[in-house]
Amino acid sequence: MSQSHSWFATVSDAKLIISWLGEFGAVQASGLQLAEGDFQADGREFILQFPSIGPLEFWPDEIRLSDYPEGSPRWRQAVIIKNNQQRSPSRRQVDADRSATAGLKLPELRDGQHWVSGCLWFPGSRLRDTFPELARICQRFERWVRRFPTVFDNNKGHDPSQFNYQLCMSGFVQRVVALPEAHALLEGGAFMIDHMASPKVYGEFRRRLQLSGHLPLQR
Repeated sequence: MSQSHSWFATVSDAKLIISWLGEFGAVQASGLQLAEGDFQADGREFILQFPSIGPLEFWPDEIRLSDYPEGSPRWRQAVIIKNNQQRSPSRRQVDADRSATAGLKLPELRDGQHWVSGCLWFPGSRLRDTFPELARICQRFERWVRRFPTVFDNNKGHDPSQFNYQLCMSGFVQRVVALPEAHALLEGGAFMIDHMASPKVYGEFRRRLQLSGHLPLQR
């Protein structure tokens, strides 16, 4: 099962994530090294690979669903990838189950006001079996990122965080931390957005802030 870790961060905070990944051998799927100065907090997503653990593997250009047991996890993944191929026929699709990869989504500043969370995820469905070394990196990242303050956690139902009013969350069950600069902003009253929050949820959040006087009313 894939594992994801979300965090509120600024540009400076994101450099901490990139530096950590670089220390464990992560590079961009294009083969370029991770360089802190090359990244901006603009919400872009990257496929990362760990060459010392294994090469990138790709799905075939023509996927036959009959090659997989219908209804199986691999079959469902094939359906998704086949649809992706139809939308982007010139783009090769990485086979996450057979590649030592991770996905990185950078944070972004939305509407020039609100930081949107970043995320690192390890997509392999059987990570411990296929890439045990990558599974250990995933576990080490989880331990490292949990050193930062938790600002949202609804794993046990209602989130009692002191920042609950300031956060626009998606409704997904998750635990989210804030890296140092982002946490200082929250303590100063900043409002932040879960990267999985839908446009509708975000719109309702902004409307609430307008009605409470935190944002100007739109005419």
